Amino acid sequence: MRRLGVVMTIVTMAGLLAPATAQAALKVGVVDLVEVTNNYDRTKDASADLQVEQANLQQESEPKVKEIEDLRLKRDGFNRGTGEWKNLDADILKKQIEVRNWITLRRIQIERKHTEVLLDMYREIVEVVDRVVKQKGLDLVFTRAFLEPPQINVAESTGLEDLKKRIVGQRVLYPTNPEDLTQEVLKLLNDQYAAKKKASGAAG
Repeated sequence: MRRLGVVMTIVTMAGLLAPATAQAALKVGVVDLVEVTNNYDRTKDASADLQVEQANLQQESEPKVKEIEDLRLKRDGFNRGTGEWKNLDADILKKQIEVRNWITLRRIQIERKHTEVLLDMYREIVEVVDRVVKQKGLDLVFTRAFLEPPQINVAESTGLEDLKKRIVGQRVLYPTNPEDLTQEVLKLLNDQYAAKKKASGAAG
């Protein structure tokens, strides 16, 4: 009877372990975040906007800088150390500080705006990836950078030290062929962005 009890215990434990061993293999995907970000149409629009804003800042600052140069020329028309020279020199210093502070503030404003744009774009990417993952029933998604180099060929090692580096350098041992979601995610993002732009234009 005691032996039967031991057998029954083993059978029960095997039954408890069976679901874990019978589980399907982990479904893994990969997304090239660099490619998605670079080829997202919103990125191109944001880059164009940034260039325009920087050009506008340059254009707006030119008359302010010219004003300082004109004051410097006027100051240099007087002998150094005279009252007129000192007064103009003080005006130049004050104006330089004002212009420098104004340019710094404008640059900070531009940077903050585009920081928010990039953060919002990242949120959009994550949301689209989440949709694709749920549709495909995946369990885990890596960025391409995490898997670079994707699989190091240990057979091509040129010696003991090189082989050690190749082995240690492996990122993922299994699975070795995760599903690449990059193009699907990129298409969904661009389609979604195009629809938003079209709706915005129609509303305007």
